Amino acid sequence: MRYVYLMAIILVVALLFIVIRWNDYREKELVDVLDAGEIEEVLYRKLPLENDVVDFNRTVNNPESIQELVDFFSQYKVKKIGIRNFTSKYPDEQFIFQLEYADERITIPSLIERDVVLVDEEQYIITNGPIDYKWIEDFIEKSK
Repeated sequence: MRYVYLMAIILVVALLFIVIRWNDYREKELVDVLDAGEIEEVLYRKLPLENDVVDFNRTVNNPESIQELVDFFSQYKVKKIGIRNFTSKYPDEQFIFQLEYADERITIPSLIERDVVLVDEEQYIITNGPIDYKWIEDFIEKSK
């Protein structure tokens, strides 16, 4: 009887692991991955990068501007493809940012490129991209 209970526990743990992994790798809204509803400030670096040092020199903290950016992100869907293993295909079309949240969380500097999103240590592919980089450039210019 003990073996039946042990096998049942192992089965439940295995099923739980499978469901969690499926949920982690399924297609999601970009705003959900970024937890966009809680963003209070966006720091970013003007591109293109001249070196590997990420020095944020721009900030968006106006609630209306942040909402405009969140609305833009809401049109994109992403799917996790694993941990960061990234080589840029479009180095002049990148948006490098750090998000600061209402509960004082901060993301590790992240990147959005035409078809890839890096958030913390995770890498996502944009499934309905490419990202409209022109819109991001215009938004950055307008937010100065």
